[in-house]
Amino acid sequence: MDIPFPRGVRDFMPNEALFRDKVIRTVEGVFQRFGFLTIETPKIESLELLKAKNAIGEENKLIFEIAQENLGLRYDMTVSLARYVAMHQDLPLPFKRYCVGLSWRMDEPQRLRYREFTQADIDIIGGSVAASNAEIIGAASAAFDALGIAVDMSLNSREIIERALVNFGVGVEKLIGCMRILDKFDKQGNAIQKLLDEYVGEDVSAKLMDMINFQGTNEEKIRYAAEIAGDDAVKELRDTLDVLDAYAVKQRIVVDFAVIRGLDYYTGMVLEMRLDRTVEINGEMVRKFDVLGGGGRYANLVKNLGGRELGGVGVALGIDRILDVLDFTNQKKKSMADIFVANIKQNNFKYALRIANVLREGGVPTDINLADRNISNQLSYASNIGYKFVIVVGDSEEKNSTVKVRNMVSGEEKEVESGNILDFFPNKP
Repeated sequence: MDIPFPRGVRDFMPNEALFRDKVIRTVEGVFQRFGFLTIETPKIESLELLKAKNAIGEENKLIFEIAQENLGLRYDMTVSLARYVAMHQDLPLPFKRYCVGLSWRMDEPQRLRYREFTQADIDIIGGSVAASNAEIIGAASAAFDALGIAVDMSLNSREIIERALVNFGVGVEKLIGCMRILDKFDKQGNAIQKLLDEYVGEDVSAKLMDMINFQGTNEEKIRYAAEIAGDDAVKELRDTLDVLDAYAVKQRIVVDFAVIRGLDYYTGMVLEMRLDRTVEINGEMVRKFDVLGGGGRYANLVKNLGGRELGGVGVALGIDRILDVLDFTNQKKKSMADIFVANIKQNNFKYALRIANVLREGGVPTDINLADRNISNQLSYASNIGYKFVIVVGDSEEKNSTVKVRNMVSGEEKEVESGNILDFFPNKP
């Protein structure tokens, strides 16, 4: 029979789950090194909260709702954090927190887009705007360094875009709608001009396309933005870049006026972490981006959810997207253990178990045969899992208080006294 399985979710095989855990631990280690605290929030929230005005906005339609409970699965980590801060008003400020967990969106599944996915999120509530922005960018950049992935840290400012729109003559009632069209640029490119023509007119549309296609150094882009949006509009981004100089960020920092981010709660700097990808479309090589994470600054979210007037900034790394980029399905290692203890006869099992437990208590991850099968099948099982060493015990080994250690890569075997077994694996393989 066909077993029903939801779209946009996936099972993880042992090798995939192990590698996923390694990636998460690597990212968490970086966040901890930067002094972020960790909290846990529920995976469900009130629909009233999730659909609050000026929260995720148009994306409300993607919330997984729990029927008849007025609840929904969390869309991201930021709204839950803002609710947490609003409810716990004695938190030390600035409050730096990281959280790794699942979120859900009723999106149409496609490449790098899932309905259930894991985010590694960092936020800073309170604190200096430029210093907090730079700390978030620095930590996110260091996480990608640790994973061995080179990305563009693409920066923009919603304030710059909003001020430019106003100066171009766009009415306040059309600002959000216009930014939602601009946010489609990374998928549709210059084809969005037709949408802009219809929405704000050809004159404004042409100015906007000139802006998002402007080329130059970061400093040249900041000067260009100041000319069309004003010096005060570029201050946050300029100050953030100035502080970032002290971080010696290895990832490339790029000012990109096409980075908008679709969530309504962003009010200042916005950020996407992009991996260049060239694809062939109709016989032509076209440059595309894989967005591996994003975020930005939000001034009013905590206040809008019932808390104090506290600004914040945050970024979320898309763990599932990172895993796909790292080709995690082809990872070989399936177990944290590299040692398997095999017993030749069933009456040797307790001796094998004592050996395994000596290694476990010594901090060496170790597996043991738990099935009634011959030594050949045990070795086949160990090879399938990918253990580096198999310890074999039989009547002779039990009588002499020894074990045989087989290197599954080289095939070499050594006899080792059971009392010295921990010394044989001093590096906890």
